[in-house]
Amino acid sequence: MPKGHDHVDSEARQRLIDAALVIIDRDGVDGARLRDIVQEASLTTGSLYWFFKNRRMLINAALAHRYIDRMQRVLAQAEAVLDADPGAIDPLDLAMLEAAQPTNPERVQARRERIQVLAAALDDEVLATQLAEVTRTFTRQLEDAIRDNQAKGRIRGDIDPTALAVLVQSTAVGYAVTDIADDIAPDVDQWVALNRIVINAFRAPS
Repeated sequence: MPKGHDHVDSEARQRLIDAALVIIDRDGVDGARLRDIVQEASLTTGSLYWFFKNRRMLINAALAHRYIDRMQRVLAQAEAVLDADPGAIDPLDLAMLEAAQPTNPERVQARRERIQVLAAALDDEVLATQLAEVTRTFTRQLEDAIRDNQAKGRIRGDIDPTALAVLVQSTAVGYAVTDIADDIAPDVDQWVALNRIVINAFRAPS
């Protein structure tokens, strides 16, 4: 196990991440220098390398931390809605909303951030643990919403809630292949129409 990764709640690790975000906001990702980050954190370069193998891992962890914080806020809002009425959230509508705006700059940025976070988690055990917990929470919320919509006859009862919850989340990542090779991007209207066919297949007959 890489050193430092067993210190999930390390104050020093968090200080480095917080400092990295300050410097990134000031100088941008490319301009964020390790010297400035450790100075902002009031730590030494040796402390940095105890927790992170290199600059890229620290930057990824910082961006991922911001992403996770944002996701936790979204989850808290969703939990409040689900507590009031689990059926108020239609997971299929969420999937359709994501599919309907694949080239929206905010959607593109969110998609890229999520992929970056997933990739960073492969090399950072602490980050992987944090991301896994957020993902579990979101998946369980979707499962609850799916079950309630099944009980109300909106979603087919023969659909496994966990499988559908994972599918809904994967719609956001799947279009990323066109971010790498934009020449294969389909016509947006055709993409939306195809997704509507797929998503509507999960709806219970009216």
